[in-house]
Amino acid sequence: MKGVKHYTEDGEYNGPTHKMPGGKVHTGEKHSDDSKPVSHKPGGPFKLREVNSPMKCWDKYKQVGYKKKGNRTVPNCVPK
Repeated sequence: MKGVKHYTEDGEYNGPTHKMPGGKVHTGEKHSDDSKPVSHKPGGPFKLREVNSPMKCWDKYKQVGYKKKGNRTVPNCVPK
């Protein structure tokens, strides 16, 4: 949508977007594993990640914020 600001959990997003079923809007020109839901408000609402999502730290590791890996943001997992 032109003229409307989009936000992800990481802040303002200015790249291409695409629509998902149900009217949800995600980042990127088409859906991929690193697509993120966007909102028109800085605080969301965003789609919550599932507990067993692939973006979860391994056993004996804990998440301490996020970090950039290439063009995506991933959990920063450190030993407990």
